[in-house]
Amino acid sequence: MSKVLVGITGGIAAYKSAYLVRELKKAEFEVKVVMTPFAGKFVSPMTFETLSGNKVYTDWDEEPLAHINLARWADTFLIAPCTVNTLSKLACGIADNLLLTTALAYDKPLIIAPAANTVMYKNPAIQENINRLRDMGHMIIEPEFGVLACEEVGEGKLADTERLMDWIFYSLEDKPLRGKKIFITCGATREYIDPVRFISNDASGEMGFSLARVARWWGAEVKVIAGFTTAKEPPEVELIRAVSVEEMFRAVMENLSWADVFIMNAAVSDFIPATKHESKIKKKEGLTLKLVKGVDILREVGKNKEDRFVVGFALETENILENAKKKLREKNLDMIVANTPDSIGSKSHKGFILTENTLEEFDSLSKLESARRILKRVCDNISL
Repeated sequence: MSKVLVGITGGIAAYKSAYLVRELKKAEFEVKVVMTPFAGKFVSPMTFETLSGNKVYTDWDEEPLAHINLARWADTFLIAPCTVNTLSKLACGIADNLLLTTALAYDKPLIIAPAANTVMYKNPAIQENINRLRDMGHMIIEPEFGVLACEEVGEGKLADTERLMDWIFYSLEDKPLRGKKIFITCGATREYIDPVRFISNDASGEMGFSLARVARWWGAEVKVIAGFTTAKEPPEVELIRAVSVEEMFRAVMENLSWADVFIMNAAVSDFIPATKHESKIKKKEGLTLKLVKGVDILREVGKNKEDRFVVGFALETENILENAKKKLREKNLDMIVANTPDSIGSKSHKGFILTENTLEEFDSLSKLESARRILKRVCDNISL
């Protein structure tokens, strides 16, 4: 069980840290909280004691070496919210409270999530201090744009809980893909028959977004082209939207040269309407719809793969391994993941990972777990 130390400073966004601590516990992290004296004026330490199940630290009264013990205990240390006051003191090495002293005693990179009035945050002195912290190797989670507590609109909102959690996972993972560029497609394409009707499928994007999350956690630069999705988008990755097969094909070919690894997870339409009607088709007794074959994106990538590693997905209802191996060879792929239609729109995932010479069967409780398995096999087969 990983140990997360959460630092909380004195800003109105401190209440959001209660949601973070709750989510960390749900994710089975062990959590301890250290607060500045002023933070307790916004949220009671008892709140965090109840949510974390551990003592909350605000001073040295009962433990003279609390700053050393907390720093040695933590696997990762997130300060959220971090006021511009605390941020600037960290940049200058000032330690006038328990949180700051603990941060100086912590010998790994900190995760710092600022929250402030937008004018204060953009002040040149604060931006200089942020850059200084980055140069020290600390991770800065940029605040979000929106309506602030002071009713001004701008950049300064504390990053949402999902982003904070994502950075915690990032900080705890090894980085076998550092320096690599991973290009992923996911989701379902939509081929419109008329302005309101289309051909599509039930793909949610869950698998592709899970691959993007894990690839980023493992140090890769990640780019995603997504069709229609219902899964939550991964934070901190570049996301390009494409509606049709043709749009996705153009986006893939425009960006392919950027990638070291290309993973084609998108559920694209094999057939598209021969004609798209400009106006809505009126209701009638019957309708004959002519379909033609759409562009095979993965085949085209295989023709232009050069030295990049290409991974495909195969959804099969019968002869799964035989058909997947055939697709692997015909489309010039390096690896393929084969599964049945049960995996579409599902949280769980089972199937096979194949290369020309290897075969692995998997049955995962989550697509995030599958993403780890798949990317582990990618790491095993590329030059790191």
